[in-house]
Amino acid sequence: MEMAMNPLEFSQLLNTLDKQGASKDKKALIQTAAAGNTFTCAQVAQILDKLTFPKEQLWALKIFRPRISDRENTFQIIQAFTFTKDQKKAGELLGQPEDVEPAVRRKRLDEESEAVDMPAPMEASAFSQLLEALSNQKFPKEQLYLVELAAYRNTFTAEQAVQLLDKFKIPRYQLKALNIIRHRITDSQSNFLILNAFDSSLYKKKASTLLMQAASPHENQNPS
Repeated sequence: MEMAMNPLEFSQLLNTLDKQGASKDKKALIQTAAAGNTFTCAQVAQILDKLTFPKEQLWALKIFRPRISDRENTFQIIQAFTFTKDQKKAGELLGQPEDVEPAVRRKRLDEESEAVDMPAPMEASAFSQLLEALSNQKFPKEQLYLVELAAYRNTFTAEQAVQLLDKFKIPRYQLKALNIIRHRITDSQSNFLILNAFDSSLYKKKASTLLMQAASPHENQNPS
């Protein structure tokens, strides 16, 4: 796919969108722009922020979906939606599986069966944006959904995993987040670092169990 719209042209698009009064005019502009350009997830999120109603936002996302250049950063788009139900609908449009943990485990199994390496871990700039997005969420379930979105299309280093888990204040949700990302850690030899994210001995032990099981991803584990 070609490069995303350059910043100057994208700024012009946003300015033009601001000048449109009627919803149908905004829709016509979006369709025209999407037909001849590609966009980053961050750019799509900025455009969605210009739309008032979730129904309009979902319509626009469906238009932009085949024109997104960095699908690994879809977590940025989800933040444009206020309500969880609309975030879930947006995730479905973007191809997010309903149950992520088995999906990422299957990815790891496929990589092992085909004798291919995991993709490189999430780039520093995108990971920083993910951490910021996690900090902006009010509830742990919303944080978990962002983790699911990121984990489905990215990998992480053990140090990144620690930083990610540190964004959760409740150990039970830390463990749920670890259950999602454990199959996408590129340097499993450094998994011992991840235990630093947990304060209590009980949860350190539970985390250790999940990480050891991830070394053999044929298991099916549901953390409590």
